[in-house]
Amino acid sequence: MKIVLGGMELRTEEKPDTIPLGGEQSLAVEQFPGGNVSVQNFGAGFREISWSGWFEGTDAFERMEQIEAMRTKGEKIVLETEKYSLDVVIKSFQPEHKKNFYIPFSLTLIRVIDHDSGSKDTVDKAAEAIKREEAESGMTEEKEETYTVKSGDTLSKIALKFLGNANAYDKIYQDNKAILTKGPHKIYPGQVLVIRK
Repeated sequence: MKIVLGGMELRTEEKPDTIPLGGEQSLAVEQFPGGNVSVQNFGAGFREISWSGWFEGTDAFERMEQIEAMRTKGEKIVLETEKYSLDVVIKSFQPEHKKNFYIPFSLTLIRVIDHDSGSKDTVDKAAEAIKREEAESGMTEEKEETYTVKSGDTLSKIALKFLGNANAYDKIYQDNKAILTKGPHKIYPGQVLVIRK
């Protein structure tokens, strides 16, 4: 397999035996009472690409210096094969200078996703679309529904049920001050509250 790192074609003894692909999603998982689960996906993460090899021959030292120069620059470089190319940064390069003609090393690369190149992730695109729509309409429309207070209810319980956050009880109170004349902690069965989402 042909492998080129930062424009330098690697020789047989310098190449990895395999290139690990794939990875994991970066997720925030929140479990709620009753079995509900909220999952926020913050994007794909990728496995590190690590291997050991050696530079050999009369130009071994120069080849080691080329990789070291890429590492110290700390810039994105390209790892290419016949099938794909990956943007990477050298996380670690550890040569062991034993002889000028034989230099063993270990190398670790990290895949890079360039968010400055104009490609935005799904969350960024969705947020921008919402902002555009709000700007065009001039204001955000709130959905409104009514709820009749039952025995055992509190504004916190109602806020959790309708707004997904018990601490949002004050929003319900502010929207219903005309009905909740004794404050947010005094609600009674039969009162009809307006819930704005």
